[in-house]
Amino acid sequence: MLALLERWRVEAAADQFAADLRLAHTRATEQLTDWRVVFMHDGTPLNGCSSADYCMVKLNFPYGAGDPTPALADDTPQVRRELPEWTKIKDVTFDPDCSHGDRNAVVPPSYCGSDAAQNGATRTLEFNSNGTVRTLRPGQSGTVVISSEDGSPTCPVVFNAPTSRIRIGDISYQ
Repeated sequence: MLALLERWRVEAAADQFAADLRLAHTRATEQLTDWRVVFMHDGTPLNGCSSADYCMVKLNFPYGAGDPTPALADDTPQVRRELPEWTKIKDVTFDPDCSHGDRNAVVPPSYCGSDAAQNGATRTLEFNSNGTVRTLRPGQSGTVVISSEDGSPTCPVVFNAPTSRIRIGDISYQ
């Protein structure tokens, strides 16, 4: 019975995270500006977002290569999000923001000099007004793995960079 409750909790957390990614995509395309979802690779609360599990931020305008450093939109506060209790972001399959990525991320990444230091860096998904999603290392698609506090079961949330498609994978036990 407890295993079933834990499974439902993880599925609810994955559904919530996927829904927030879809919301960021919808807001970016409707408001014609970029939105970012920022989190840590291992579920550690974000210091720059009132210790939330993840944060959604609106940029003040869409930007491209050579544009000034992006900034937050003044009219929209950060949206702090918490996963259900006893669940967390367990792992991601894409690189940290700071490894040759955008060092000027809106929610600043940790300094990443060595491979060990890169483990402490934020991960960011940026939803663009043209309907695409990107990590701060352009072109990467990937997976965010949601799990229970003890690491099992897990449920992957998969994103496709060119199309912004968000898909919830099958739950698994390890």
